[in-house]
Amino acid sequence: MALIPTRAEAARFLGHAALGYTSSDIEAVRQAGFETWIDRQFTAWRQTSHWDWLVANRGATKEAVDLLPATHYGMALATSYRRFIEGRDLLRQKMVFSLSQVVVASNTSEMGRMQDLGAGNHLDILEKHAFGNYRDLLGEVATSLFMGSFLTFEGSAVAGALGANKPDENFAREILQLFTIGLFELNTDGSVVMETTDIGTEPKPTYVATDVASLARAFTGWGSNGSDDGRWKRPMAVTPHYVDNGEKTFTQLRIPTIAHSLGAAGNMKAALDGIFAHSNVGPFLGRQLIQRMVTSNPSPEYVARVAQAFNNNGLGVRGDLKAVIKAVLLDPSLFDAEGRRLQGMDDPTFGKLREPVQRVVQWAKAFNVRSLSGRWLVGGNNGGTSLWLLGQAPMHAPSVFNFFRPGYVPPGTEMADTQLHGHTMVAPEFQITNEVTTLEYISVMRDLIDRGVVNGASTLDIVADYTAWLPKVTDARALVAELNVLLAAGQLSPTTESLIAQAVGAMRMATTDERARRIKAAALLVLSAPEFLAQK
Repeated sequence: MALIPTRAEAARFLGHAALGYTSSDIEAVRQAGFETWIDRQFTAWRQTSHWDWLVANRGATKEAVDLLPATHYGMALATSYRRFIEGRDLLRQKMVFSLSQVVVASNTSEMGRMQDLGAGNHLDILEKHAFGNYRDLLGEVATSLFMGSFLTFEGSAVAGALGANKPDENFAREILQLFTIGLFELNTDGSVVMETTDIGTEPKPTYVATDVASLARAFTGWGSNGSDDGRWKRPMAVTPHYVDNGEKTFTQLRIPTIAHSLGAAGNMKAALDGIFAHSNVGPFLGRQLIQRMVTSNPSPEYVARVAQAFNNNGLGVRGDLKAVIKAVLLDPSLFDAEGRRLQGMDDPTFGKLREPVQRVVQWAKAFNVRSLSGRWLVGGNNGGTSLWLLGQAPMHAPSVFNFFRPGYVPPGTEMADTQLHGHTMVAPEFQITNEVTTLEYISVMRDLIDRGVVNGASTLDIVADYTAWLPKVTDARALVAELNVLLAAGQLSPTTESLIAQAVGAMRMATTDERARRIKAAALLVLSAPEFLAQK
């Protein structure tokens, strides 16, 4: 008979599998067990698509009041938080956010602000394929106008056409470096393959400049499919005389030669099929999904098990993301000898810094946050509370390299001097963690918890409901203990829990407002505690 998870174990699992969760979700995991809960999430209902919601909520008259002047900038942030907070497909939303940081296309770029509709379509593509096959995801992303605009291969043409001396290489380079195989050859466990060169032993590169040039030729001919708003949803169209129909050969990159005269679609298919078949994809993608969901420094054995699930789902299928998700979330390294989800709890090298977006969504789920307008005005215009200040905004990464790099090492720290699994320890989320973002986080959470998101001087929109918690405030220790499980999976130390309970217990509670302030203070202190921020 399978062990029934404790509430803390279930909450810890949900911290890995979801951006946020409720007390009811904890009980659902306890009743179903981890794997059955995952299976049920694979069929969980998807709400209104990002595209449809954006079309319905981005009118010019609303924009003038609610959004930044003269742009639709901000609605992609709104629909992201809408789905993260309202969605009951918890696992899909965690996967979407994780994939959005690997297959990055951003509404902010060096070219300036792009359309929120395009960002919404990118999110819809990620939702559609989150439990599908990674090859299908790559195929749809590669023909989307949003990606074509972001990585500048929209309108890329064969040398000589349009006066260009060569096709645009941006997408060709980034799909290799960031979306699929990385810079160096990898073993199945994610370790780097080394080779002997004239200057010594070096990491073996996966490709060289001539490979990028050849691959860029395979991505020519694609451009905007119309000039109306619908172009952001439709696949890009082909201009035949912009297509490079010559043969494409590769020097270092281990993909087959692309034959001549295949046309744009044939070139694209051959290129993506070749990249997808590369042995690096499983460990490269698998390691990053582990980092986004569970721990920053997974063991080589953990990476290998996830990579093997990518390579073969047990039925001979490569790239099945359902198999990958199960491998990430149910890895044996997460369970002790008795089958309890407790492994790594006492290991200082295990875990990750909880991302700002996940911190906000966890608070929102726990306290039934809703949008009074239905438009999820999270931007906090004109001096109001703003989620822009957190250092991380969904679909607004500063570049194709995401908010932070998967191999980031905080300089001057103990981690920078610590070797683990054959390389220096990494802590990706610390790249956006500094004095400013740390203080801003506490300031934003204080305002969110106290009053919600206020746009301008007085327009209240994003609000929490603390009513169900009011009867719990008379016992400060019990209140904090419950919040410890719900928000931090029981990971606050007894000392931290006691300090928070003492502070809350010293507050007045004669009126309803004073009782509510006890709840708000307890929530803020838990959400600011190191044991909450460092997720195990």
